[in-house]
Amino acid sequence: MTIDTDSGQQIPAAPDILSKIKPTARIKPELFSSIIEINTDIHHNTPAAMQQLLDLYRQIHDVLQDQNTALLSTSTHPVSHWRDQRISDDPRYAQLLKRLRWVARRFNICGIHTHIGMPDGDTCIHAMNQLLPIMPMFLAISANSPYWHGEKTGLASSRIKIFEGLSQGGMPFYFQDWQDFEHCASRLKATGSIDSVRDIWWEMRPHPVFGTLEIRIGDMPGNFDDTAAYIAYVRAEAIAAATDIDQQQTPRVHPSLIRENRWRACRYGMQATMIDPVSEELMPLLDWLEQRLDKLATLGADSSELNIVLERIPYWRKHGGGAEMQRHLYETTADFPAMVEAMREQDGWML
Repeated sequence: MTIDTDSGQQIPAAPDILSKIKPTARIKPELFSSIIEINTDIHHNTPAAMQQLLDLYRQIHDVLQDQNTALLSTSTHPVSHWRDQRISDDPRYAQLLKRLRWVARRFNICGIHTHIGMPDGDTCIHAMNQLLPIMPMFLAISANSPYWHGEKTGLASSRIKIFEGLSQGGMPFYFQDWQDFEHCASRLKATGSIDSVRDIWWEMRPHPVFGTLEIRIGDMPGNFDDTAAYIAYVRAEAIAAATDIDQQQTPRVHPSLIRENRWRACRYGMQATMIDPVSEELMPLLDWLEQRLDKLATLGADSSELNIVLERIPYWRKHGGGAEMQRHLYETTADFPAMVEAMREQDGWML
């Protein structure tokens, strides 16, 4: 989000930023002109992806040096209202608003989308089926949107409640194979429900153009280290799900249990007690995550990626995640502008 450094409020600075940098597919406009999208090239490990994200962030930061404007890494702005945000000048966004109206107009949220390359369509669908019960864990460790228009929502992730309002939002479905998914997309297109696969906004979806499985459920983490741990964990889970297929035929988990875990992640974030998808045992999220990382190690996950997550867990146990950080700053700062400034100082992107 682009913000005024004095008031802490969102301001429509993205067009000015884009006019001052060399045109690139890595820095792009978003629905609102007070949000800017940063995305990476293809990488084969988390540190490389994080380095490019850092370089892109700094490129924008350098443009803003002589202005009262800065970037804020969060999923919802603590106080700025969606009604005050300007729509970007893009025909696709105009069409989106025409179709979705008030639902799209409220979409003043940021998330982290992680694309994992897949060798073929059937493997992608297999991996998606395997990851469906894991998706709530992705939300829980990234939850970073406890405030909405100055209101304490009581949720760790208020963003996900906005995100699920989209016509094709929410959780995806189990599919038999790639052909089953193609039939689903074809039916939606034939009935005028979508114009293209890009209009399927599930929290995890195949992306045929990129040849990836795109995990979209995560809030935008509150700082650099949480972002790295999130990407490393998603990558480890997705690659494990896409390999050794014969060894990964775990029973399908009923959607009601997945939905309950998703709610727990939304409500409690890092502090959630989750239901183990296989044993149905109740476990604190971080205890479950430590055991899951051990399991991923036996499935051949890259130890360097797993270590990025493991090294972050002690911090999470002591301080919590992004939602807890925002709540702490709200309680210890004088007002919302001071809170936003403290969020910027602690995000780690410019250290």
